[in-house]
Amino acid sequence: MAERALIIGIDGMPRTLLTALAAEGVLPRVGGLLAEGHCAELRAPVPEISSTSWATFLTGTNPGQHGIFGFTDLMPDAGYRMHFPNLAHLRQPPLWALTAAAGRRTVCLNVPGTYPAPVADCVVVSGFVAPRMEQAVTPARLLPVLEGFGYELDVEVGDVAKDPEGFLGRAARALRARTDAMEHLLTHEPWDLGVAVITETDRVHHFLWRAVADPADPLHGAVRDFYRLVDSCVGRLVDLCRDDDELFLVSDHGFGPVDRQFYVNSWLREAGYLAPLSAAPTLAAGLDARTQAFALDPARIYLHREKRFAGGGLNDSEAEALAEEITAELSALRSDGERVGAEVDGPLLISRVYRSEELYDGPLVDQSADLLALPAPGVQLRGGWDGTALLRSDTLTGTHTREDAVFYRRGAQAPPESAGAPPEPFDMVDVAPTVLASIGIRPLGLDGSVVLGAGEVGRE
Repeated sequence: MAERALIIGIDGMPRTLLTALAAEGVLPRVGGLLAEGHCAELRAPVPEISSTSWATFLTGTNPGQHGIFGFTDLMPDAGYRMHFPNLAHLRQPPLWALTAAAGRRTVCLNVPGTYPAPVADCVVVSGFVAPRMEQAVTPARLLPVLEGFGYELDVEVGDVAKDPEGFLGRAARALRARTDAMEHLLTHEPWDLGVAVITETDRVHHFLWRAVADPADPLHGAVRDFYRLVDSCVGRLVDLCRDDDELFLVSDHGFGPVDRQFYVNSWLREAGYLAPLSAAPTLAAGLDARTQAFALDPARIYLHREKRFAGGGLNDSEAEALAEEITAELSALRSDGERVGAEVDGPLLISRVYRSEELYDGPLVDQSADLLALPAPGVQLRGGWDGTALLRSDTLTGTHTREDAVFYRRGAQAPPESAGAPPEPFDMVDVAPTVLASIGIRPLGLDGSVVLGAGEVGRE
């Protein structure tokens, strides 16, 4: 059993892309790691967004336990006020608290959703969304150290459409400074558990996925050079490990191409489930019983129940019937790029609609949306309130996928070849218990299992 474990997070990195780039020699350091362990597929929670996924990573629990359901959420007061959940809203102990309870220390760098940095005996540098550097660093004595490295809390996106090369250069600049700071902190601060997340990959995938995937794209070579920088930065962090340290790679979700954005609230209005904009110009202004359902980003659909909302008019039986109706209608929607409807000759827009109880378990399930939709390939779902168009264009060419995330452990072995179906992906709730068990910590109350044990890939 190791004394220390290091987790390197690569935000938005698909397993298929990581292994392909390693095989092509673009990621030689990662390729060397893959030869020394096993890279399993990981499944993100729903919705497949960073805030929910990294909260699940940090706690080893599902959103029904930790309470982070999206980048925005409703205040739990039976009203329509929205807020941006942050670390103060996390309802389960994160990794640094779980290690501290065992008398161990964590250095946690750039994990999204960790703002404001906690007051605790650990090192935390908050990741996205972190509006103020002064509240993003624990202990505060490290603030001038980070500033000395030119550390950036996030990439300055700018106008990617007009200047994609400039954006790529800013992403590389932020990654170099981030790695310099991480290398310094992991060298000079004591740690039993180290967590260091690279977020620049997610930003590049969102805006330049076409260049990632298409060798004919003018920026394809520049993006591959960016991956070489990512590989070098991963290698620098790996070099900080002792020979007997445990080493993991994790991503929070997969990624894929997107060619259309489907606006769920616009469809709910058109279908008659949500009052017109003239009657409901903002969610915060409140809704009356003319609204039967509404959505928050990306596709979390709330049934307007009288028990939950001040203006709600649905009783339990009506809400149940409506849930079945909306699920059936969404599941049948197709698009030809201009039109939307069940009768349209085009691909599906929605791959599946879940009930909250299918996905979540715990005391906070009743704070979740009632229905959660997953997009079909090539589709990005949006919960924006304004506008009436169902399909809209965007500068983004890449979008998250629930499947195809990364979970690698050095020393684990691949499963034997099988003629049957491929192995089921591990779940994001499995990451925390697996990493903690590797250094002898087994807290109670986690939802996940210990997986990827050294020398095997099954569950303990």
